[in-house]
Amino acid sequence: MAELLAMSLCLTPRIDALTQAVTGRAESLFAADCRAKAPRLEAQLASKRVLLVGAAGSIGSATLIEVLARGPATVAVLDPAENNLAELVRTIRGLPQPFRGELTVEPLDYGSPLAERWLSTQPPFDAVLSFAALKHVRSERDAWSVLRLLQVNLVAADRFLGALRRHGHGRASVFFVSTDKAADPINLMGASKRAMEHLLWAHAVAGAPASLLDGGTAPALTQVTTTRFANVAFSDGSLPWGLLQRLDKQQPLAVPEGVRRFLISPTEAGQLCLLAAFVCPHRHVLVPRLDPVRHAVDFLTVASAVLTERGLSPRHYRSGGEALAALPGDLASGHYPLVLTPADTTGEKGIETFVAAGEAAGEIGLGAASVVAAPRAAAEGLADLLGWVDAICNGRSAVPDKAAIVAQLGRVVPELAHAETGRSLDGRM
Repeated sequence: MAELLAMSLCLTPRIDALTQAVTGRAESLFAADCRAKAPRLEAQLASKRVLLVGAAGSIGSATLIEVLARGPATVAVLDPAENNLAELVRTIRGLPQPFRGELTVEPLDYGSPLAERWLSTQPPFDAVLSFAALKHVRSERDAWSVLRLLQVNLVAADRFLGALRRHGHGRASVFFVSTDKAADPINLMGASKRAMEHLLWAHAVAGAPASLLDGGTAPALTQVTTTRFANVAFSDGSLPWGLLQRLDKQQPLAVPEGVRRFLISPTEAGQLCLLAAFVCPHRHVLVPRLDPVRHAVDFLTVASAVLTERGLSPRHYRSGGEALAALPGDLASGHYPLVLTPADTTGEKGIETFVAAGEAAGEIGLGAASVVAAPRAAAEGLADLLGWVDAICNGRSAVPDKAAIVAQLGRVVPELAHAETGRSLDGRM
């Protein structure tokens, strides 16, 4: 049933075929683990109350379908993306096997006072899964975008976790999504998610303030987990998704030359999050087993697969202007311009890693994933970072330059190896 629902919501036939073409997989990497853990997953979800935050996006909606397939009594979704939320509801209502439980959707920002008021009116949730985040390296273009990144990924997360604890949801299984870029981070998005991992662990410590930023008292969270995962092929805002947008708008394609990435399908992303939320032990990170030789894909291969699906062949260029000028002629001859760019933008990682230096992967009986335990010592300076960011965002402190933000974040994530190249993805096609 889960596979049928996933096909209905997450993957159009076109995206499904493209994902299979670029990954070389017809079955999900995590399907066997989900089948093996089916009794546990159903016990955790059947007839339960589940809250999903940010579930109108690609990864959240894929996970939502995995949740729905296991028969919860109540599912609530918070997401400020009003249009995506409306489309999500329409899709769920049109499933071949309709969801029989209670569905509630609200266009709320998870760290807002209004979201906390809403939580205060709800009976206790059994599980809370959050996908709310700014998740692209592109988000570190300047000080303003980095501050928004930290406001969403950390300040709002702290207030949301505090609200869960204050309003009777502290015994829920709480899952927040992380990223491969949190392991040995070289960009600020990855460092923000590493700090988010520390924040999650902090809210599970007995006696910890209800909010690191605002203080107060409340029982600690009793079950917290996260996962670091790879690029989700054709998810909103991803490079493969951007290729489809450029084609639809008849604009040249562009890919970084020589860059290989681990790509997983939306269904694989949903199943990985499901396993992380309901199988992963307390205070652990679930990480996929992905091999650079067998699973990494060159972005040039992705672009070629997208063009092949349209009956076109790539013609390579080094200049965006040259590619634009050549587009009509290339298209008339069954070709399409593809600009090869150097991989020299700020925060560009050579290849994803999931287990950081100083960490060790452990086993929990899964074939396609392992776990990393949370550090025993709390991260230093996390509360100070939250207060510093909140003061700037609310006008109580001056806006610093980007270098000052890097330095402040580096106090919480000392492994951050940020190198500013002065080049941003916004400067590319």
